[in-house]
Amino acid sequence: MTEPVRKRDGFTLIELLIVITIMSVIVAIALMIAGVQPRRAANEASAITTVRTILTAERVYSETRGHGSFGSLDELREAGVIDEVIASGSKSGYSFAVEATGESFSVVATPQSEQAGTRSFFADQTGVIRFAPGSGGAGPGDEPIGG
Repeated sequence: MTEPVRKRDGFTLIELLIVITIMSVIVAIALMIAGVQPRRAANEASAITTVRTILTAERVYSETRGHGSFGSLDELREAGVIDEVIASGSKSGYSFAVEATGESFSVVATPQSEQAGTRSFFADQTGVIRFAPGSGGAGPGDEPIGG
């Protein structure tokens, strides 16, 4: 006589372990991807804030020390209108470059890597902050932020 076939209820331990392992890998990948987006957004917000700080510092420098002229990052630091971190030209994954030529100036913020940010920023004596996608640098013809 043959033994009756036993009906299987549920999953084996091996099957459960395989499913848990696969789910853990998927969750780990999702967390890595999600972790980059908030950091990138925070870096871009910090870059915009730093550009605004440099805009204000240039105005203060021009009125108090520059006799109507604008200054470089070093000159702004020496005048005490920006701190050492901003004067270094690097903050929160962005590089900052200031070009001051007498009665005009411009500041360009570019991401140091794609993980740091996906937009470049530009501002000049008009006070309008503009952006462009990528790390190639923004310019006076690019779209204003919020516009």
